[in-house]
Amino acid sequence: MTVDPFGTAALRAAVLGAWIASPARLREDANVEEDHARGYYRDRVLIELAQNAADAAARAGVPGRLLLRLARTADATTLVAANVGAPLDEAGVASLASMRASTKRDASHAVGRYGVGFAAVRAVADEVSVLSTTGGVRFSVRDTAAMLDEAGARAAGLADEVRRRDGSLPALRLPIPADGRPPTGYDTAVVLELRDEVAADEVRALLAAVGDPLLLALPGLVEILVEDDEHPPRRLADVARRWTVASDEGELPLALLADRPVEERSARSWRVTWALPNRGGRDEPLRRATDRVVHAPTPTDEPLDLPALLVATLPLDPTRRHVSTGPLADAVLDHAADVYAALALEVAQAGGDPLELVPTGLPAGPVDGALRPRLLDALRRTPLLPAAADPDRRVPAAMAVAIAGFVPPEALAALGQRVAGLVALPPGRRAQASALGVDVRPFADLVDELPAADAGGWAELYESLASLTQDGPAREALGSLPVPLVDGRVVRGARGTVVAEPGLDAAVLAVVAGWGVRIVDPDAAHPLLERVGAEPVDALTLLRRPEVRRAALDEPEDDETVATVLALVQAAGDPPDDVRAWTGLVELEAADGESTPADGLVIPGSTAAELLDDRVMAPVSLDVLDRWGADVLVAVGVRRDLVAVTVEDVLADPASLGDGDDPAALQGQSLDGWEDYLEHLGATLGSGAYVGEVVAVADLDAVAEGRWPDVLAVLAREPHLRRALLDPVRSETGARASSYTAWWLRERADLDLHEPFALRDELVPDAGGPDAIVRAAPPVVAGLDAEVQRALGGVAGPSELDARAWSSVLARWDSDGAPVPVDLAVATWRWASPDEPPEHVPALVGPGRIEVVAAVDAAVADAPMWWQRTDVAAMVPAVDVERAVEVFDLPRASELAAGIVDDGGTTTQVPDAVHSVLASAPRTWTEHDDLRVDGVSVDWWVEDGHSHAVHLAGLAAALAQAAGRWELRYALEVVLTDPGRTVEAVIDLGT
Repeated sequence: MTVDPFGTAALRAAVLGAWIASPARLREDANVEEDHARGYYRDRVLIELAQNAADAAARAGVPGRLLLRLARTADATTLVAANVGAPLDEAGVASLASMRASTKRDASHAVGRYGVGFAAVRAVADEVSVLSTTGGVRFSVRDTAAMLDEAGARAAGLADEVRRRDGSLPALRLPIPADGRPPTGYDTAVVLELRDEVAADEVRALLAAVGDPLLLALPGLVEILVEDDEHPPRRLADVARRWTVASDEGELPLALLADRPVEERSARSWRVTWALPNRGGRDEPLRRATDRVVHAPTPTDEPLDLPALLVATLPLDPTRRHVSTGPLADAVLDHAADVYAALALEVAQAGGDPLELVPTGLPAGPVDGALRPRLLDALRRTPLLPAAADPDRRVPAAMAVAIAGFVPPEALAALGQRVAGLVALPPGRRAQASALGVDVRPFADLVDELPAADAGGWAELYESLASLTQDGPAREALGSLPVPLVDGRVVRGARGTVVAEPGLDAAVLAVVAGWGVRIVDPDAAHPLLERVGAEPVDALTLLRRPEVRRAALDEPEDDETVATVLALVQAAGDPPDDVRAWTGLVELEAADGESTPADGLVIPGSTAAELLDDRVMAPVSLDVLDRWGADVLVAVGVRRDLVAVTVEDVLADPASLGDGDDPAALQGQSLDGWEDYLEHLGATLGSGAYVGEVVAVADLDAVAEGRWPDVLAVLAREPHLRRALLDPVRSETGARASSYTAWWLRERADLDLHEPFALRDELVPDAGGPDAIVRAAPPVVAGLDAEVQRALGGVAGPSELDARAWSSVLARWDSDGAPVPVDLAVATWRWASPDEPPEHVPALVGPGRIEVVAAVDAAVADAPMWWQRTDVAAMVPAVDVERAVEVFDLPRASELAAGIVDDGGTTTQVPDAVHSVLASAPRTWTEHDDLRVDGVSVDWWVEDGHSHAVHLAGLAAALAQAAGRWELRYALEVVLTDPGRTVEAVIDLGT
């Protein structure tokens, strides 16, 4: 006999009585049970059973354990849900048998609060038993139908309602005593005889989905054991080892529950749990669809696309699938945001990445949309981000600054010392940081905003940033780094600063810095600065700085300035000419106590002191010499020997000289007549021609009286001075001009070198008399070698005379009728190239007579036959007719006379012997007794290629000119006058 410890008979009688009295009550109860079983709770059977198990453990004050066992027998498949905790009692049975009248409404920590969750069992079973250590009850559709049949016999209306329902009856309203006990170790068991295989498959799928989220949603449970006869058993426990959990709870103001149903108004407590899977467990299929929803505390249908699982006591609608919006939900969501921020902080403190919790993208649903701004606000206020300078210190996002892109940790730490709130962002987290309001700046902007105050540790900062110079944009950004200077200032950007080489005197650097050179503080010097624009400098580089040059030239007498320049020169060693060009203007004390530019002084007892006039080049003071030494003074510009200086970037135009700061202009100041020389170059090479580098011997205007032979000997002997004298200046087109040194000695020195002279005495007829084209060498150059003499104006003959020399020669011949030696005349006709056509020229004025004639009375002979026609004009018998016409600006003889042969004469054959010598000679010629051309008697003529002559010598000349072989005229004359010598003449010509 089955015992009824829970008074189920009375419950059944009351329910049946109510149905008999009002069949509509049956209809209501059946519909409510069906709605919950087939609608709201259709897939919640395991969740609701687990929820009841958690509540039972909470009532008993013990850790909850739940067994879910699915077993198949020959007759049916059964699900057993056994739990520990408070056993079944009479009130519990009454609650199970009622709808929406939970006994847990006063239990502050109860999960089930609505009194409808047990109805979920009806989704899969028609036969349900609840077995406890205190007794058992069962619910059965079959038994309910039998009891309704019996009751229907007494109430026709009830019988009609049962028929209409066709077996869909409310099984959970009529509890029946049941025998049996729960599995060993458990206090209560719910046993479901599953309706069919479809229900069995559904339950099996629900068992497979049981995981950690169920334990997280029901903290009263510490263990769930899943047994499925088709799969190995699973034990879920120790959930805290696999999840990082943050929870909080409290009590809500009563006013927030004013609009909630009466049954819920007493439930003022709230609880929120966020759970984030630990890194080791994040590869499992944790983020299943059931996990991507709000748990309140069991799963709802509200989607939530966040990295963590939310369990919160949010108010639900009657379906328990959606959150009810309103003040209560808002309040719980506010608390949820705070707990979420606490979870992020816990992740951060454990060394994780809190930014993975920052929501991005679009919200998945209404609750997600309402929650996200709250989460962002809470996260923004929470110190989550590790400070770049001290990772153990954390900065709230609202106060944080981050760098877009990767920056090495050491560089980030160094920047963090100077940028308040600078944090380190994990890779790929820029979007999350921006969502929190972190001021994410490009690296270039951050560098631009680095404070320029001298915070020390500059070299360490630069060292930490050095690796970034491998990246082009980063290197460009580093160009605006703050840079401390020697003078105590901190400037923005390395460009325009200089890094002095180690060893330069600090006092010297301080003075140079005062002149405007931005010298980096030696304690901050680092190769990084050079990579981003700073200029490495040594003493020579500093000497080339315009600021140093300007300061020295502005105050050349200032003791500090002079000492600084000398110290730099001493450190530089031997500065090149471009530096010495202006250091030579620094004034030093001379032996007489006067301040004098260095390049106007000589070292006492030196070669320069012997060769140069001490009235122009004074000795330097012995005190200055003792302090700095001869080598330093010479490096500055004081003369010890004759010196050659180099002028760079020379243009053949005096107007090209720059202002006082131009090294070329400064160098030119030490060269006497430099502007005149540039004018000479312009005339020779073309105005403005670029000649580049010019090497010149300086101080030629200071040579002491009587020392020119010694100076010229030194110039000829010393290689660097000799090159300065001999090497011509060349333009880009290849044109050549004399060196400055050669030009100065010829044009400005009182050495009688204005005109060319002969390199050899035998070139000078009559020992250089007034009729000589090339004069004898002046005594001052007589002992010098030929190369030096040539540079000073020596020539090997008339062919080497330039236009100026020829103009000078022709200008001397200004007396009409003056005889001219034939060799001088021939040289003039062949080589003359004056600047302008001469007013007088040497010319033939009769047979064998050459005299100076006015150019207006002369003409150029077109061919040798015109030499006879001095009646037309004085003849210039040039080999190159075109050149002679142009050079002397004379007409052709053929332009002044017709050259027509008068009639007469006898035409005859040219002797065969002639053709042996000149095969192309004409075959015939005309012999005249008196040959006249234009009425004037001549000895021979050629007209239209035909030869005319009055004798054999004339015939030879006519035949040679006609054949274009003038040089054979004498050989032809030999064979014409003595045919027997033909063989001899031919052999002579052939050899």
